[in-house]
Amino acid sequence: MAVTNDFSWSKSRDEIFRDCLRRYFFHYYGAWGGWAPGAPERTRQLYILKNLQTRAMWVGDRVHRAIHATLTSLRGGGETPTADAVAEQLLADMRKDFRDSLARRYRQSPRKACGLFEHEYELDISDAQWKETADHAVQCLRTFFGSEIFAELRQLPPTAWLEMEELASFALDGIKVFVQLDCAHRTTDGIRIIDWKTGRAENSSADLQLACYALYAAEKWQLVPERVQTVEFKLAGGKVLPRVFTAEALEETKDFIRDSADEMSFLLEDPARNKPQPEEDFEFAEQQTACHHCNFLKVCPRWT
Repeated sequence: MAVTNDFSWSKSRDEIFRDCLRRYFFHYYGAWGGWAPGAPERTRQLYILKNLQTRAMWVGDRVHRAIHATLTSLRGGGETPTADAVAEQLLADMRKDFRDSLARRYRQSPRKACGLFEHEYELDISDAQWKETADHAVQCLRTFFGSEIFAELRQLPPTAWLEMEELASFALDGIKVFVQLDCAHRTTDGIRIIDWKTGRAENSSADLQLACYALYAAEKWQLVPERVQTVEFKLAGGKVLPRVFTAEALEETKDFIRDSADEMSFLLEDPARNKPQPEEDFEFAEQQTACHHCNFLKVCPRWT
């Protein structure tokens, strides 16, 4: 069965859409099919670039993977690894990622080999900065292992576990909305969804993300909103921010998704087939951002 580029909505898609329309075109349309062996060169390049990670994204990805592997073992009844063992494996994985990226192996296998933005553009990153990146990843991991949340997860019975890092979706007025919960489990009162963050800065879009998770959970497990608790766990500082969304707040989230999807559809030549208008109709952002698609292709006036 042929893979089709169907329209969907997600928080990350909305963020890219609002950041730069041309970047949005490159990410969701220009790069489509770039994984195929016979893809046009420009399409292939865009696909490679959309899979690049910054150092911050890399830390988040690796820490999430390490926690997921730990919880998968725990959920399956296996022996829970120690923080030292998981940290050692995390660093080994990051060293391999670094070597692969430095050798540009991602250009042959964009989804299988790590590609770092800093290597692609030969940025001047000192050894001390690279070490700080690795140290930050380990510290986030150790914060998780030393947390009350991890202690609580270790006590969960097998029947309490629901989802971990599974790409899922729900439908809203015919719009497919994608979500991916870091961890969801049953509680005595309902369901708790935990989302780990490795970034140091405040994330103003976290509420939207968690509200989408609550919408998904309430629909999938047939619960009233008050029985779905979301938790933002900031691993960089150990801060835990629980929240329960009201039915009114979730209705506002639905309205936001509808409006965002409508805005995206204005730039479609054929909405039924998710066919975009010509590339030039997707304007560049006015403010300069680190848009590596445009930088590489030498098309953005902000880079020329």
